[in-house]
Amino acid sequence: MVNGQSIIYHAEQEILKLPAKLDYKLVLLKNHEDNIILRDNKVEKLLRATSLSLAINLYLDGRDGFFYTNDLRPESVSAFIKEAYETTRLLEPDETRTLADPDRYYKGGGPDLQNFDATLAEIDPQEKIKLLRDTAKEVEGADKRIISMQTRYMDRQHQAHYLISNGFDASEQSGYCTLTSIISVEGEGGQHPMDGWGETRLFFSQMPRQGIAPTALKRTLQKIGQRPAPSGRYRMILESPCAGNFLQPLLNAMNGQALQQKTSFLLGKLGQQVVSPLVNIVDDPLIPGTRGASLFDYDGVATQRRKLFTEGCLMTYFIDTPMGRKLGMAPTTQGIHHLIMEQGTRSKEEVIADSSRAILITDFNGGNCDPVTGNFSYGIEGFLIEQGIITQPVSGMNITGNMLDVWQRLSLIANDADPWETELIPTLAFEDVAFGGC
Repeated sequence: MVNGQSIIYHAEQEILKLPAKLDYKLVLLKNHEDNIILRDNKVEKLLRATSLSLAINLYLDGRDGFFYTNDLRPESVSAFIKEAYETTRLLEPDETRTLADPDRYYKGGGPDLQNFDATLAEIDPQEKIKLLRDTAKEVEGADKRIISMQTRYMDRQHQAHYLISNGFDASEQSGYCTLTSIISVEGEGGQHPMDGWGETRLFFSQMPRQGIAPTALKRTLQKIGQRPAPSGRYRMILESPCAGNFLQPLLNAMNGQALQQKTSFLLGKLGQQVVSPLVNIVDDPLIPGTRGASLFDYDGVATQRRKLFTEGCLMTYFIDTPMGRKLGMAPTTQGIHHLIMEQGTRSKEEVIADSSRAILITDFNGGNCDPVTGNFSYGIEGFLIEQGIITQPVSGMNITGNMLDVWQRLSLIANDADPWETELIPTLAFEDVAFGGC
């Protein structure tokens, strides 16, 4: 429960005093964040922030006004609501802007999601700084080519209480913490390669105490000597940490607003096979102890395990209540909570060893995807693979193609998805992808 919940009920009483009967959604939000950066063993940044705020939606004769305030003194909330009401009256009506059907609301009885560390805001920042120093010490003096090292710690707690006029009153809470090491080294020809590694956990006690900085240093040193490989068509291997970037255009194209505005290359393709039959993806927000787990969404609608792709077939769109009315379609969900792609049986190393001519992509450097056509162009960096062996670090290259075409070329799925991420996507291999280089 969020402290200060009397605020939300005071706001409700003030709304009930307004001269017109209207629907409303009130959300009391409490967020805490610690953000600490250690650079070359010195504390460069220490941010500790806690906020308490109130978000309000007012629904009046087809008008939907959204308002937000951090001034939660009772008299300020009263004045704020009166101003919000007057502003809502000025909006143009849109009959699709309504609350969700109360039959779809979360009714209680869900599992304990075990994704909130109540101690995060209570831990002495000195303990978090010590974790940063211990992480950095693992590679201090390990290589004379190290130019600088930045170690970052960040945690967040989120708590919210929802009160909706047509029958929803519930709270949620979640949190996580991350530890990241970023290292730059002296390279060749004046280059200063930089890379990093990080880990995320739900509880501070789960955070790894070893291995993050050494992994970051290894990844950085492997970049020394980066240069473009010859242009051509290669097997494209997307390393797990960046594979989600390549899936994102597909997820964006499933959004109801993109469908309504006809800016989606998946428009009209529901139920069709649009990607490789190897692709099986679900969204499962109800798994305890996972990031993104949630019993209901921002509209109060109960979450559920939902199939996104089954053997390459598009199984759903992301459609909330207003967009469902605009499209004449049944509402589904607002979007992704905890995405899981079905994994294969091979490791990333086995996928690399199985590749005679490939480029392993470890990062994307800019680019874009046309939301209407699915045509894309992205800058990349990574490694050239010849006869199953990494032979050269690469940069200054780009990949081009069409999303639906390239996703049909998916040939291998590894088994290395990070279970602590909100999107569990392993390393992926695609055949015959166009790379531009030297």
